[in-house]
Amino acid sequence: MGRAVSVSLQKGGVGKTTIAINLADALAVRGHDVLLVDLDQQGNATEGVGLRDEYERGSPHVGDVLTEDDPVDPTDVVVSRDGFDVLPAHVDLDEIEDQIRNATFGMLLVRRRIVEPLLDGAYDYVVIDSPPSLGPLSDAALIGTGHVIVPLLMSEPSVSGFERMWEQQILPIRDEVDLELLAIVPNNLSGNNEERRIIEDLEDSPFVDSLPEFCRSGEFDTPGSPGPGIRHRIAFSRAWRDGETLREYDPQNDMLDRLDQLAEIVEDDA
Repeated sequence: MGRAVSVSLQKGGVGKTTIAINLADALAVRGHDVLLVDLDQQGNATEGVGLRDEYERGSPHVGDVLTEDDPVDPTDVVVSRDGFDVLPAHVDLDEIEDQIRNATFGMLLVRRRIVEPLLDGAYDYVVIDSPPSLGPLSDAALIGTGHVIVPLLMSEPSVSGFERMWEQQILPIRDEVDLELLAIVPNNLSGNNEERRIIEDLEDSPFVDSLPEFCRSGEFDTPGSPGPGIRHRIAFSRAWRDGETLREYDPQNDMLDRLDQLAEIVEDDA
Protein backbone atom coordinates (compact mmCIF):
# COMPACT_ATOMS: atom_id res chain seq x y z
CA MET A 1 0.00 0.00 0.00
CA GLY A 2 1.34 3.43 -0.97
CA ARG A 3 1.19 6.75 0.79
CA ALA A 4 0.44 10.38 0.03
CA VAL A 5 2.35 13.11 1.83
CA SER A 6 2.22 16.91 1.88
CA VAL A 7 5.33 19.02 2.31
CA SER A 8 4.03 22.05 4.12
CA LEU A 9 4.79 25.03 6.34
CA GLN A 10 2.79 28.21 6.66
CA LYS A 11 5.78 30.40 5.90
CA GLY A 12 7.51 30.96 2.58
CA GLY A 13 11.22 30.64 1.92
CA VAL A 14 11.88 27.52 4.01
CA GLY A 15 12.85 25.26 1.11
CA LYS A 16 9.50 23.48 1.00
CA THR A 17 9.61 23.08 -2.77
CA THR A 18 13.20 21.82 -2.72
CA ILE A 19 12.23 19.10 -0.24
CA ALA A 20 9.11 18.13 -2.23
CA ILE A 21 10.94 17.82 -5.57
CA ASN A 22 13.86 15.89 -4.18
CA LEU A 23 11.71 13.65 -1.98
CA ALA A 24 9.75 12.65 -5.09
CA ASP A 25 13.05 11.95 -6.83
CA ALA A 26 14.42 9.92 -3.90
CA LEU A 27 11.27 7.77 -3.77
CA ALA A 28 11.48 7.19 -7.52
CA VAL A 29 15.13 6.12 -7.26
CA ARG A 30 14.05 3.61 -4.61
CA GLY A 31 11.96 1.92 -7.28
CA HIS A 32 8.53 3.49 -6.82
CA ASP A 33 6.08 5.08 -9.22
CA VAL A 34 5.77 8.65 -7.94
CA LEU A 35 3.56 11.64 -8.70
CA LEU A 36 4.63 15.15 -7.65
CA VAL A 37 1.62 17.48 -7.30
CA ASP A 38 2.27 21.23 -7.25
CA LEU A 39 -0.50 23.07 -5.35
CA ASP A 40 1.60 26.14 -4.53
CA GLN A 41 0.17 29.17 -6.30
CA GLN A 42 3.68 30.33 -7.23
CA GLY A 43 4.31 27.19 -9.27
CA ASN A 44 7.91 26.82 -8.10
CA ALA A 45 7.89 23.02 -8.11
CA THR A 46 6.50 23.04 -11.65
CA GLU A 47 9.27 25.37 -12.79
CA GLY A 48 11.88 23.52 -10.74
CA VAL A 49 11.35 20.27 -12.65
CA GLY A 50 11.58 21.95 -16.05
CA LEU A 51 7.87 22.43 -16.76
CA ARG A 52 7.54 26.21 -16.58
CA ASP A 53 5.33 26.40 -19.70
CA GLU A 54 2.74 24.16 -18.02
CA TYR A 55 2.05 26.87 -15.44
CA GLU A 56 0.08 28.92 -17.98
CA ARG A 57 -1.30 26.08 -20.06
CA GLY A 58 -4.86 26.11 -21.31
CA SER A 59 -7.44 23.58 -20.22
CA PRO A 60 -7.29 20.96 -19.00
CA HIS A 61 -5.26 21.97 -15.94
CA VAL A 62 -5.36 21.33 -12.20
CA GLY A 63 -8.34 23.67 -11.79
CA ASP A 64 -10.38 21.42 -14.07
CA VAL A 65 -9.58 18.53 -11.74
CA LEU A 66 -10.37 20.29 -8.44
CA THR A 67 -13.98 21.16 -9.20
CA GLU A 68 -17.39 19.76 -8.36
CA ASP A 69 -18.69 20.58 -11.84
CA ASP A 70 -17.76 17.93 -14.42
CA PRO A 71 -14.14 17.40 -13.30
CA VAL A 72 -11.61 16.06 -15.79
CA ASP A 73 -9.63 12.92 -15.09
CA PRO A 74 -6.38 13.85 -13.31
CA THR A 75 -4.40 11.69 -15.73
CA ASP A 76 -5.36 14.17 -18.48
CA VAL A 77 -3.32 16.82 -16.66
CA VAL A 78 -0.33 14.74 -15.51
CA VAL A 79 2.95 15.38 -17.34
CA SER A 80 5.64 12.73 -17.54
CA ARG A 81 9.33 13.47 -16.99
CA ASP A 82 12.37 11.36 -16.23
CA GLY A 83 12.02 9.61 -12.86
CA PHE A 84 8.53 10.68 -11.82
CA ASP A 85 5.35 12.30 -13.11
CA VAL A 86 4.09 15.78 -12.30
CA LEU A 87 0.66 17.34 -11.88
CA PRO A 88 1.64 20.96 -12.52
CA ALA A 89 0.44 24.08 -10.75
CA HIS A 90 -1.50 26.70 -12.69
CA VAL A 91 -1.56 30.48 -12.76
CA ASP A 92 -5.25 30.38 -11.71
CA LEU A 93 -4.68 28.49 -8.43
CA ASP A 94 -5.88 31.50 -6.40
CA GLU A 95 -9.24 31.29 -8.18
CA ILE A 96 -9.23 27.53 -7.69
CA GLU A 97 -8.73 28.08 -3.96
CA ASP A 98 -11.81 30.32 -3.93
CA GLN A 99 -13.78 27.50 -5.57
CA ILE A 100 -12.61 25.08 -2.89
CA ARG A 101 -13.61 27.58 -0.20
CA ASN A 102 -17.11 27.89 -1.61
CA ALA A 103 -17.72 24.26 -2.56
CA THR A 104 -19.91 22.14 -0.27
CA PHE A 105 -17.21 19.50 0.17
CA GLY A 106 -14.26 21.60 -1.00
CA MET A 107 -11.88 20.34 1.70
CA LEU A 108 -12.23 16.84 0.26
CA LEU A 109 -11.49 17.69 -3.37
CA VAL A 110 -7.76 16.91 -3.29
CA ARG A 111 -8.50 13.55 -1.73
CA ARG A 112 -11.40 12.69 -4.03
CA ARG A 113 -10.05 14.09 -7.31
CA ILE A 114 -6.30 13.37 -7.04
CA VAL A 115 -5.22 11.08 -4.22
CA GLU A 116 -7.95 8.41 -4.27
CA PRO A 117 -8.06 7.98 -8.08
CA LEU A 118 -4.27 7.73 -8.45
CA LEU A 119 -2.72 6.29 -5.29
CA ASP A 120 -2.05 2.54 -5.30
CA GLY A 121 -3.29 2.28 -8.86
CA ALA A 122 -1.13 4.47 -11.08
CA TYR A 123 1.28 5.53 -8.30
CA ASP A 124 2.91 4.13 -5.18
CA TYR A 125 3.50 7.60 -3.70
CA VAL A 126 1.96 11.03 -4.18
CA VAL A 127 4.00 14.01 -2.93
CA ILE A 128 2.22 17.38 -2.72
CA ASP A 129 4.00 20.71 -2.57
CA SER A 130 1.45 22.64 -0.50
CA PRO A 131 0.73 26.38 -0.49
CA PRO A 132 2.89 28.40 1.96
CA SER A 133 -0.06 29.92 3.79
CA LEU A 134 -3.12 28.93 5.77
CA GLY A 135 -6.19 28.50 3.61
CA PRO A 136 -8.61 26.08 1.97
CA LEU A 137 -6.11 24.73 -0.57
CA SER A 138 -3.51 24.00 2.10
CA ASP A 139 -6.18 22.39 4.29
CA ALA A 140 -7.37 20.29 1.37
CA ALA A 141 -3.81 19.10 0.68
CA LEU A 142 -3.31 18.00 4.31
CA ILE A 143 -6.72 16.32 4.49
CA GLY A 144 -6.12 14.68 1.13
CA THR A 145 -2.77 13.14 2.04
CA GLY A 146 -3.17 12.46 5.76
CA HIS A 147 0.60 12.81 6.23
CA VAL A 148 2.84 15.87 6.41
CA ILE A 149 6.55 16.69 6.37
CA VAL A 150 7.50 20.11 7.74
CA PRO A 151 10.76 21.75 6.59
CA LEU A 152 12.16 24.32 9.03
CA LEU A 153 14.81 26.96 8.77
CA MET A 154 16.79 27.36 11.96
CA SER A 155 15.28 30.74 12.76
CA GLU A 156 12.63 31.98 15.14
CA PRO A 157 10.25 33.14 12.35
CA SER A 158 10.33 29.65 10.83
CA VAL A 159 9.74 27.96 14.18
CA SER A 160 6.90 30.40 14.91
CA GLY A 161 5.39 29.51 11.52
CA PHE A 162 5.39 25.85 12.52
CA GLU A 163 3.83 26.63 15.90
CA ARG A 164 1.02 28.57 14.19
CA MET A 165 0.51 25.79 11.69
CA TRP A 166 0.31 23.22 14.49
CA GLU A 167 -2.20 25.20 16.56
CA GLN A 168 -4.29 26.74 13.80
CA GLN A 169 -4.27 24.03 11.15
CA ILE A 170 -2.95 20.60 12.10
CA LEU A 171 -4.74 20.24 15.45
CA PRO A 172 -8.13 21.38 14.09
CA ILE A 173 -7.79 19.01 11.13
CA ARG A 174 -6.85 16.19 13.53
CA ASP A 175 -10.14 16.75 15.32
CA GLU A 176 -11.88 15.63 12.12
CA VAL A 177 -9.54 13.25 10.25
CA ASP A 178 -6.24 11.41 10.70
CA LEU A 179 -3.17 13.55 9.97
CA GLU A 180 0.29 12.21 10.85
CA LEU A 181 3.38 14.38 11.24
CA LEU A 182 5.97 12.18 9.54
CA ALA A 183 9.01 14.42 10.00
CA ILE A 184 10.28 17.85 10.91
CA VAL A 185 13.30 18.54 8.70
CA PRO A 186 15.78 21.31 9.56
CA ASN A 187 16.60 22.66 6.11
CA ASN A 188 19.18 24.87 4.40
CA LEU A 189 21.48 24.85 7.42
CA SER A 190 24.70 26.80 7.01
CA GLY A 191 26.44 26.73 10.39
CA ASN A 192 24.99 29.74 12.19
CA ASN A 193 24.92 29.86 15.98
CA GLU A 194 21.17 29.26 16.25
CA GLU A 195 21.24 25.77 14.75
CA ARG A 196 22.29 23.83 17.82
CA ARG A 197 19.98 25.77 20.15
CA ILE A 198 16.88 25.31 18.00
CA ILE A 199 17.58 21.64 17.30
CA GLU A 200 18.16 20.97 21.00
CA ASP A 201 14.91 22.81 21.77
CA LEU A 202 13.12 20.49 19.32
CA GLU A 203 14.74 17.49 21.02
CA ASP A 204 13.34 18.71 24.34
CA SER A 205 9.86 19.30 22.88
CA PRO A 206 6.88 16.99 22.30
CA PHE A 207 7.99 16.86 18.65
CA VAL A 208 11.23 14.97 19.28
CA ASP A 209 9.89 11.74 17.78
CA SER A 210 9.27 13.58 14.50
CA LEU A 211 12.90 14.67 14.24
CA PRO A 212 14.81 12.17 12.04
CA GLU A 213 18.11 10.81 13.33
CA PHE A 214 20.06 12.71 10.67
CA CYS A 215 18.49 15.93 11.95
CA ARG A 216 19.54 15.57 15.59
CA SER A 217 22.19 17.42 17.52
CA GLY A 218 24.48 14.39 17.73
CA GLU A 219 25.39 15.09 14.11
CA PHE A 220 27.27 18.21 15.28
CA ASP A 221 29.84 15.99 16.98
CA THR A 222 29.85 12.95 14.67
CA PRO A 223 33.22 12.63 12.87
CA GLY A 224 32.81 13.14 9.15
CA SER A 225 29.25 14.45 9.44
CA PRO A 226 28.47 17.76 7.72
CA GLY A 227 26.13 18.53 10.63
CA PRO A 228 22.43 17.83 11.17
CA GLY A 229 19.60 18.29 8.73
CA ILE A 230 19.65 19.22 5.07
CA ARG A 231 22.66 21.49 4.70
CA HIS A 232 22.93 24.53 2.48
CA ARG A 233 24.30 23.51 -0.90
CA ILE A 234 24.41 25.88 -3.86
CA ALA A 235 23.62 22.87 -6.07
CA PHE A 236 20.00 22.95 -4.83
CA SER A 237 19.33 26.38 -6.32
CA ARG A 238 21.33 25.65 -9.47
CA ALA A 239 19.41 22.41 -10.01
CA TRP A 240 16.10 24.29 -9.63
CA ARG A 241 17.32 26.93 -12.11
CA ASP A 242 18.07 24.19 -14.64
CA GLY A 243 14.78 22.36 -14.07
CA GLU A 244 16.51 19.34 -12.56
CA THR A 245 16.48 17.43 -9.31
CA LEU A 246 19.58 17.55 -7.14
CA ARG A 247 20.44 14.00 -8.20
CA GLU A 248 20.19 14.90 -11.88
CA TYR A 249 22.29 18.04 -11.46
CA ASP A 250 24.92 16.72 -9.03
CA PRO A 251 24.84 12.92 -8.66
CA GLN A 252 27.63 12.97 -6.05
CA ASN A 253 26.11 15.58 -3.74
CA ASP A 254 26.43 14.64 -0.07
CA MET A 255 22.81 15.60 0.68
CA LEU A 256 21.41 12.85 -1.52
CA ASP A 257 21.93 10.35 1.29
CA ARG A 258 19.89 12.57 3.64
CA LEU A 259 17.08 12.77 1.10
CA ASP A 260 17.19 9.00 0.73
CA GLN A 261 16.80 8.66 4.50
CA LEU A 262 13.78 10.97 4.34
CA ALA A 263 12.29 8.80 1.59
CA GLU A 264 12.78 5.77 3.84
CA ILE A 265 10.77 7.51 6.57
CA VAL A 266 7.94 8.06 4.08
CA GLU A 267 8.09 4.41 3.05
CA ASP A 268 7.99 3.13 6.64
CA ASP A 269 4.73 1.27 7.33
CA ALA A 270 3.17 2.64 4.16
